[in-house]
Amino acid sequence: MNTTTHNDYQAVGLPLDGEGPVFEKPWQAQAFSLIVHLHQAGLFPWKDWVRVFSETIKAAPAQPGESANDAYYRQWLTALESLVATLGLTAGDDIARRAGEWRQAYLNTPHGQPVRLQHASQPPTPCHAHGHPPRHEPVAVSPRLAN
Repeated sequence: MNTTTHNDYQAVGLPLDGEGPVFEKPWQAQAFSLIVHLHQAGLFPWKDWVRVFSETIKAAPAQPGESANDAYYRQWLTALESLVATLGLTAGDDIARRAGEWRQAYLNTPHGQPVRLQHASQPPTPCHAHGHPPRHEPVAVSPRLAN
């Protein structure tokens, strides 16, 4: 059972409303719910998640200039990747490969169009209404994989 309380979120500076944590980005909500779902499916006891997440926080503390929310979900995602690899649900190489595919899909997607995984290998046609070319600036899908 998840025993995280409102006070736990407040203690690390995460935004809250009357229901619980407020997610700044959709991926944060997805990463959060994935851990809850895997726990509820019986794949690991909650204390194992707490241990992995705590170890990740200690190993990768907030970076200078990083908001509490960004640090928390960076750490959450790193711990999630570690846990699913440890459980044998996927391999670290698979995570790195998929992150690279999403990074390429992002770079291939013209501004204003949705990023889709299929764009990793086949860029969409540029937006004719605005003539935006694909992105060419670097993007880090996961800070752990950015280097």
